[in-house]
Amino acid sequence: MKKEAEETVEESTKEEAEKVKEETTEETAEETVDPKDEKIKDLESQINKWKTDYYKVFADMENLKKRLKNEHANQLKYAMQSFIEELLPVIDNYERSLTVEPESEEGKNILKGNKMILNQLMNILGKNGVTVIEAQGKEFDPNMHQAVMQDDNPDFGPNIVTEELQKGYMLKDRVIRATLVKVNKD
Repeated sequence: MKKEAEETVEESTKEEAEKVKEETTEETAEETVDPKDEKIKDLESQINKWKTDYYKVFADMENLKKRLKNEHANQLKYAMQSFIEELLPVIDNYERSLTVEPESEEGKNILKGNKMILNQLMNILGKNGVTVIEAQGKEFDPNMHQAVMQDDNPDFGPNIVTEELQKGYMLKDRVIRATLVKVNKD
């Protein structure tokens, strides 16, 4: 009986050892990853990284194209701005010269001719997108007007332009010179 008990103990320990051995080999098999699978995962991650980098660079290039296109359009749109800015003082002086009242008939004819020349000049500027900023009697707008004086005129409401001291001009939708104005007090 002792022998049988020893054999039973031996068999149970052998079975337990085999079970432990089988479990260990299964765990080892699970832990041991096939090098091909590992290489595939590595290559897939590299592909995803390259795709992401490609899409970022592509998006950056598209944004650069749009920005350059807008800058070019603005450059064309406002190409004449510096020329017009230099011409505005000449127009101001020309307008001032037309305020003189001539005494002779010949002076009146010269004045009439000069007014026609100024109108032609203003028409040419208008065709190229230059407009005069209206200020007299309008509400003061700091984007279009530059207040240089205040007035206390009861005929005008508060914050209304009472007098235009120097004309302002816009080129298309951009103010190239603000109108110098006198504004009624609040």
